[in-house]
Amino acid sequence: MKTILVAGATGNTGRPLVEQLLGLGHTVRVIVRASHRLPTEILKHPNITVLEASILDLADEQMVDFVDGCDAVVSCLGHTMSFKGIFGEPKKLCTDAVRSLCNAIEANQPTSPTKFILMSTVGVSNPDFREQRTWFERAVLTLLRWLIPPHKDNETALEYLHTDVGRENKYLEWCSVRPDSLINADVSQYDITESPVTGIFSGRPTTRANVAHLMTKLVGDNALWSAWKFKMPIIMNAQEIPSNIS
Repeated sequence: MKTILVAGATGNTGRPLVEQLLGLGHTVRVIVRASHRLPTEILKHPNITVLEASILDLADEQMVDFVDGCDAVVSCLGHTMSFKGIFGEPKKLCTDAVRSLCNAIEANQPTSPTKFILMSTVGVSNPDFREQRTWFERAVLTLLRWLIPPHKDNETALEYLHTDVGRENKYLEWCSVRPDSLINADVSQYDITESPVTGIFSGRPTTRANVAHLMTKLVGDNALWSAWKFKMPIIMNAQEIPSNIS
């Protein structure tokens, strides 16, 4: 069993992630601004530790202490989909949180690399590939980059892992999970690919429970982690087979 820190645990993906991790017997630490937003069964679970704070307000020493001993750190942070959440402060929530968490991991100098998993989005491109985008999709993503702060924040958070942390860091290894359009449903079959196989306007939906399931497997399955570390997998619900095809 492992110890995992989850940032963004009260979100629509962070909550099922915490539930799945606890269900497998892991020890979970969470940083949340409002603990009452967590279900009672999580708050009362013997394997949960809750730090109620805004993650960007934590002193470096507090973050270092809370990260100490964690086998994995998962960030499911995202901006609230409201006018204030999109255009208000903090505009660099994801990027600054990733930087703070990674710095805390490095400060602890773990004897074996800590796994860092970032929940991103299919709209953020993988710099290691020239991913197939139509001219219209490229134009839309450029507009989003300049007009919608959360999109730029998602890009710079991933860029920090890819460029600043890199692949040679002896204290942490990373993976960024990029779901397609998110929906609410139970865990089901899903596909993982290295690059998008659909357009950003014609993608297959991804249940939040499936995203949580993949991140849970990355935490506990070392073979899966070896296959996807330093990569940015796309996750999509498995394609349904038409009923008239056997």
